[in-house]
Amino acid sequence: MKAKIIKIGNSKGIRLPNELIKEYNLEEEVTIELREDCIILKPVVIDPRAGWEELYKKIDHTPTQEDIDWMSFQNEFDEEDWTW
Repeated sequence: MKAKIIKIGNSKGIRLPNELIKEYNLEEEVTIELREDCIILKPVVIDPRAGWEELYKKIDHTPTQEDIDWMSFQNEFDEEDWTW
């Protein structure tokens, strides 16, 4: 497969066929790896849990009255011995 190098502002670039973009999940960004004899484009892989720890630390973990009510709620199932 060949692609022409085109002028984009003060830079140059190539257009990738839509089929390649879809097939290789090239969404918004790519990582570029430079090798001795080639350039490799890969989709940016985003960790779906990135930032969760920081958000968790910001949460107020003090139980609300509703939480306390639910935790103290009992029924006859809770009174039975559980067997695993």
